[in-house]
Amino acid sequence: MSGGARGFGRRGILALVAAGALAGIGIVGVNAAVGPDAPADQIASAEPSAYTEEGDSPELRAFAKDAAAQSPRPFEAGTPKKQPVYAIAHRVGTLDGIDAAIKHGANAIEVDLCGWAKPDEWRVFHDCPDKGGHPEGPTLDSWIDRAVARSDKLSMIWLDIKDPDYCAEKENRACSVAGLHDKAQRLTKAGIQVLYGFYGYHSGEKGGRGWQSLQGKLGPLEGITVTDTLGGAKDLYAKHGNGIPVPKRAVDYGDSDISKGFGTCDEASRSTCTELKYAGISRDRGKIGATFSWTTDYEDAQYVDKLLGVAKVDGIIAGWAKDRVTEYNDGKECAKSIALITDWVSKHSGTHRMATKDDRLFT
Repeated sequence: MSGGARGFGRRGILALVAAGALAGIGIVGVNAAVGPDAPADQIASAEPSAYTEEGDSPELRAFAKDAAAQSPRPFEAGTPKKQPVYAIAHRVGTLDGIDAAIKHGANAIEVDLCGWAKPDEWRVFHDCPDKGGHPEGPTLDSWIDRAVARSDKLSMIWLDIKDPDYCAEKENRACSVAGLHDKAQRLTKAGIQVLYGFYGYHSGEKGGRGWQSLQGKLGPLEGITVTDTLGGAKDLYAKHGNGIPVPKRAVDYGDSDISKGFGTCDEASRSTCTELKYAGISRDRGKIGATFSWTTDYEDAQYVDKLLGVAKVDGIIAGWAKDRVTEYNDGKECAKSIALITDWVSKHSGTHRMATKDDRLFT
């Protein structure tokens, strides 16, 4: 089990200092580094800089400095706030897949979407043609019908938009992102949060015309996520996110094989775990809204542990992955992929819980 799962870890201590939970305790004048499993009295006398190490990013060091400078608040006793976790079923491209994901314990699902100009519509499909082609996959309307029917079990739906700039809003609204937003209101009316995903499969899509159609239009249950490093995502939101409030700005990072580039969670930058760890710090400082990772499967318990215990992500996409990527189904592999997340949360019930319909990521 990781250090982050055993104790608070460096990130956790910094968060506690920033929150004022260690207020009133002397924290200046200690030069020795303090480990994540240090005794409480040693932790209490340590300055925040003791929790940074050689190789830590400038952002983490700046966070330590900021935490030390904040005015202390009186400690408030009570039950610690638990982090809600989203177990997101991967590539739920069939109606039966929705039922299977819920059966397995997923409280959120990810779905791939393609827009077709002829006919003017969105389809649930993974591999979009760049031009033309015969529409494949269920219609989005039929897919939403099933999701709404099961809305009591779904806290969030991640719309992975494969070609957000394919259809223009004026000429073909129904297959544009503006039209997708129209349809997504059926989900939000059912109490399901909606996350619009911009991976950037084609150049210019992040900040492109589909993205722009969401500016100033997102409701209380809606947010946007971009696949990028923390720095890249922040730059993108700074340049193209004037109409996207900070709580609605999410960051996701990962790989179809989560082991590739995962890292140790302590590199300077770029590795999946480290980027998401720093993104989590940024989230806790109110600089972004949420963090997510992808894609874990039934063999990836160690990565789930790191993502939830160290990087503190809000959710993980899980299901078929690596060279076995296909639609989510009712097989034991998909079931175990979700179970790795729900079981982890159950074992760490003092700090985490599964997200429910009452949770709100984007407000």
